[in-house]
Amino acid sequence: MTTPALFPTTDLVASAWIASIPGLEASMVGPTLPKDVTKWADSGFVQVMTVGGTPNLYLPVAQPVVAVDCWAVKPGSDKAPWGRANYLAELIRSATYDHATVQRDLVLPGTYPEARCLTVYPATEPRRVYSDDGGYARFNFDLAFSWIVP
Repeated sequence: MTTPALFPTTDLVASAWIASIPGLEASMVGPTLPKDVTKWADSGFVQVMTVGGTPNLYLPVAQPVVAVDCWAVKPGSDKAPWGRANYLAELIRSATYDHATVQRDLVLPGTYPEARCLTVYPATEPRRVYSDDGGYARFNFDLAFSWIVP
């Protein structure tokens, strides 16, 4: 019996693209906010989740919209580090305007094949999201991607 081929997912592609931005790394990006805040309190965390998009009717080009949540936390404090969360959001948004590097091949984890990002652009402005826990800061915005498996 042969092992079935794995197909990249938008969450993996978006995570890999964001993690490839200078100043970010793979441990800072993923679909789930880590419960142990001490692992990301200094760096912040970027959470990604596919929220929509329209598949291409005739070509195998994924055209999803991805929600991006940029988190920052100050353990033991009720003062949210809004500046750090906003910095992460603006770092990602500014990377979408670097047209020389937006389109790139992405190495995905495990045995997933590579994916090629064709375009990334902001679909909404970063906005502050308030929560009940005073020590957490979160900015949310949407990115529109187009990507293929080369």
